[in-house]
Amino acid sequence: MNRLPQILGLGLIIDIIILDQLSKWWVIEHILRPQTGGESVGLLSWIMSAPDRLGFVSIPMIDHFNLTMVWNQGVSFGMLQDAGIWPLTILALVVSLVLVVWLMKSTSKFETISLGLIIGGAIGNVIDRVRFGAVADFFDVYIGNYHWPAFNIADAAICIGVAMLLVHGLFLDKKQ
Repeated sequence: MNRLPQILGLGLIIDIIILDQLSKWWVIEHILRPQTGGESVGLLSWIMSAPDRLGFVSIPMIDHFNLTMVWNQGVSFGMLQDAGIWPLTILALVVSLVLVVWLMKSTSKFETISLGLIIGGAIGNVIDRVRFGAVADFFDVYIGNYHWPAFNIADAAICIGVAMLLVHGLFLDKKQ
């Protein structure tokens, strides 16, 4: 059996987790925290301990895009804010485990890439939830007074992965 799809999917999970956590460290510690007068935390300190959660700060970057610190205690788009850390963490881990089983059985590169994006994003956000009690979101896209809910790399990976999975299931899967 060709294992290339699974290797791609598993590699992508690791890549997304690393990219997500590095982006959170960089944006929070080197762009946002200095705006509050706080001291930046180095990467090793960031990894070894959870620094204090940064309060609200927003920096305009370009038209229609800010870096705005938001701590999301719920899931996508702030839903289930009152569910608590552990139920959401357990749910994300169970869903991730089911998706890993799916990924390991898949023979499609497109499908395993989709699943890898979703799983990597979910685990990236679980790491935040366990470390900080909430997920660090900071990409703020807006038009006029309408702001899309703040998001991070993990959220973007999940959304792209779900969209790809839908395309795969609706248009590319030959088994239907």
